[in-house]
Amino acid sequence: MRRGTALVPHSQKPVLLAPSPKASYNPSVAIVSPSIRVKVLFFGRLKEIAGQAEDSVDLPDAATIEQLFACYVARMPQLANYRPSLVASRNQEFAAWNTPLHSGDEVAFLPPVSGG
Repeated sequence: MRRGTALVPHSQKPVLLAPSPKASYNPSVAIVSPSIRVKVLFFGRLKEIAGQAEDSVDLPDAATIEQLFACYVARMPQLANYRPSLVASRNQEFAAWNTPLHSGDEVAFLPPVSGG
């Protein structure tokens, strides 16, 4: 007997374990998308609405700052009122709302500052 070969009588064909060669064993298992974890900072009135100054969230890979903010609006609809006047930063630099995010990024939402 050789190592690494299956013993199949010559008169029998190998039996497929799946219904067809193209069938998968776990068809109901969803394909897992890569995700990222980002740190989120809230300032001013946003901190009061969020009930915290800092949070961490998991997002799909390459999600944008806008998509991140939308996740929070879904949980705290009051935040939507501030969107037109907010500025966002990524890793302590001002960033456009369509900026893609990467794992480990720090995003801050900054409301306008009044005073003189």
